[in-house]
Amino acid sequence: NQAFAADTQNMTGVNVISPTWFSVTSTQGNISSLASEDYVRQAHEKGLEVWGLIDNFNENVSTLETLSVRSARQHIIDMLVQEAQRVDMDGINVDFEALTEEEAPHFIQFIRELSVACRNNGLVLSVDNPVPQYTVFYDRKEQGIVADYVIIMGYDEHTVGSEEAGSVASLPFVEEGITQTLEEVPKEKVINGVPFYTRLWTENNNGTVSSEVCSMDQADAYVEQYGMEVYWNTEVSQNYAEATTDGGVLKMWIEDENSIGEKLNLVEKYKLAGAAYWTKDRESEEVLNVI
Repeated sequence: NQAFAADTQNMTGVNVISPTWFSVTSTQGNISSLASEDYVRQAHEKGLEVWGLIDNFNENVSTLETLSVRSARQHIIDMLVQEAQRVDMDGINVDFEALTEEEAPHFIQFIRELSVACRNNGLVLSVDNPVPQYTVFYDRKEQGIVADYVIIMGYDEHTVGSEEAGSVASLPFVEEGITQTLEEVPKEKVINGVPFYTRLWTENNNGTVSSEVCSMDQADAYVEQYGMEVYWNTEVSQNYAEATTDGGVLKMWIEDENSIGEKLNLVEKYKLAGAAYWTKDRESEEVLNVI
């Protein structure tokens, strides 16, 4: 919260900011809160709406046990609305991840109930979703009926645990996520999320693959540090970088102003509601100009 002024000083082209303020802390529906009235005031002065984000990232709290009980769902909703009114925020962003098929129906019921509370209190409701490919049970159709926005997290095509090095968000992967979502959700409710981060991959000499997340500026620094050869890969619409070291081969599918520009063209192509970005603090100055 204290970093808001510095983080947004040079930010352009953005009209909503979504701070990670809330987390479910018990199966009874208790939540933790970092919501700040001063943060919202500063955001409003900059013309930004604030959609406070709630997640289910507490490993000690079962999402199934929580959302399958009506009183627990209601407690979360009551606390969120109470906090929204306290700090004058404009909306709620739900970022419940790694849902199972068993949890999904209870999650949808939670979104239904939360949507009623949001409408009654003038709050925008948005829901974050992975790309549909392996998560059809998220029921995006119902989300698109009751929520204001369905956000596609159009990244992590290759991530921790991937068996081979690859792009975080190649253009074909992103476009497929959009077209599949549009089969269930009206375009005016779809927001496409794009990454401000890259992965530096190492194909180790022993045959294993490892990676680390880096910001756009860090990616540029690695290119310079290792003397990586860079060229535009038309198949993924990204700059690709590679270098051989004593430990193995380094590879990066770089997210920069060029790749983000290509992804934003898809927002125009499919007439979506807009774009979202994860996460503030990893972007370059050039990419803000593109936005």
